[in-house]
Amino acid sequence: MELEFDQWWMDFESSHKNDKDGGLEALKDLKKLLGGFGVERRYAIIDELIIRGREIFATELIELYGNDDQKKLIRDRLREWLISKSDKSIAGYYVKTILRTFVESDLELLKVYFSEQRGLWFQIPLELFFIDKLLFLNAFEILLNRWSDESVYKYDGLLYLTKRLDVLRFLIENLSPTQSIRMQLFCRSKSTHSMIDNDQWRNDLLALANKKW
Repeated sequence: MELEFDQWWMDFESSHKNDKDGGLEALKDLKKLLGGFGVERRYAIIDELIIRGREIFATELIELYGNDDQKKLIRDRLREWLISKSDKSIAGYYVKTILRTFVESDLELLKVYFSEQRGLWFQIPLELFFIDKLLFLNAFEILLNRWSDESVYKYDGLLYLTKRLDVLRFLIENLSPTQSIRMQLFCRSKSTHSMIDNDQWRNDLLALANKKW
């Protein structure tokens, strides 16, 4: 498989060498390609990607096509990362895969990860909200206490929340009073963002910003 994979991967990378999207098109293409392969070949390609340090691709593929051993490996890698005290961003990819292939035994591992929140631009995925709302809420309380007003309002680190008004409402209703107000101000600030491209969306954000809770 090694020589076959090397040539296949070289051809794949060559076909995406001019991409300017940070690997998004390559990942989309890779998912589509593996969808046409047999089960064992999928497993083998994922293993090769892990061996070659292409874990960002591998983690995305594991949630779609991975076997139990590969899913366990990602959990083991996150444990190793936590023990090492590393702040490398690869842990975010591990966590996303764990959240998307969640089993109850993952909860303690996730609690440690979201309580430590290593890294400057730490992000809390929406998937956590649908798994454990209290853990999601506590993680946001920690995150918002770490971030300055400028980080919350000016930058786009939390922009993904605007796509889920129900999640924003949950945060505003349940965070501490100080952080609840900040999330309302966030809604007001982002209501003028270029991504908010229709009046209803903008008005819904403003309604959250203005409501007395």
